[in-house]
Amino acid sequence: MSSPHVSKKKWQEIVEGFEITGIAVRDRNVLQMLSRQHVPAAQASLMKDSDIPTRLSSIFLDDSTENNIECQQLSHMPFPSLGVSRAPFARPGGLVAAMNADGDTWPLGGGNGPLEKIATGQWPGTSRLKFIGAHTYAVGTAREIYKRVAVGRWEKVAGIETPRNEEEMKASGFDDIDGFSENDLYAVGGHGDVWHFNGREWRQSGFPTNERLATVTCAGDGNVYISSEGGSLWVGQHSTWRLLEKRESTVLWNDVRWFQGRLWLASDYQLRVWDGREIVVPQHEGKSIVASGHMDAHDGLLAVADLWTVSTFDGKTWRKVVAPYKD
Repeated sequence: MSSPHVSKKKWQEIVEGFEITGIAVRDRNVLQMLSRQHVPAAQASLMKDSDIPTRLSSIFLDDSTENNIECQQLSHMPFPSLGVSRAPFARPGGLVAAMNADGDTWPLGGGNGPLEKIATGQWPGTSRLKFIGAHTYAVGTAREIYKRVAVGRWEKVAGIETPRNEEEMKASGFDDIDGFSENDLYAVGGHGDVWHFNGREWRQSGFPTNERLATVTCAGDGNVYISSEGGSLWVGQHSTWRLLEKRESTVLWNDVRWFQGRLWLASDYQLRVWDGREIVVPQHEGKSIVASGHMDAHDGLLAVADLWTVSTFDGKTWRKVVAPYKD
């Protein structure tokens, strides 16, 4: 097997001792990787999450030199989320958003920083960053959605009903957002909390379960797929939904993406695909693909990352990008 794309020297400098917690495809030649320093459980229990060092890395897949990865180390970034900024937006690159009072967000690309604030003092509670159309969206607790309208400037998306009390707060979203366009968006989360934007207004969609919702994917086949508690999968649009497969997993799907005509699903323990009848292990050249963790797909490239490795698939070849060097 060929060596990983990232050299042993750079792996030791940037990746060793850290755990990969996010991966994003900026374009088919650049990956953005989020990693956090490994801290033993006993030590972590005495720390704040914001005390754990965080790294945002760019991996250049078309660069065969030893300098095909660069990294920015960040501090005071509790429970960080990874996203990207792409053209035609100014300064394409990676974004890391913290779950803190201001929604501190650090951009890497076209230079580093300066630090952005999604909503100063408003606790936006960012749980996911998603690039749709020409902008990055941040979703969070209490049905909060913010849109990055310029470098350093985020605007709150209006028109979504705010939870009225603590009980509604616990049951409401958001944990994910996706769209066929910026005028056809879906945001999900909470317990069966689904909202749709039709280009004019946001409306809450009736959903046939109050299970916890994890992801939403506006797929290339024209359907909207939502994953829920236990790893179950739903399909539909607007307020018409049906259950595709009921599952009993102990974890939610982290990421669900449409890639080359199939729906791919990744959790902490599994990588799977929906084959039109059931959720199955993906196959390539007669062999099962064993992978798990976080995932993204864009520009003809699928990327999957567990705590220690990153792999890509272009529809023809699986490629190891990051892997531990044991000798």
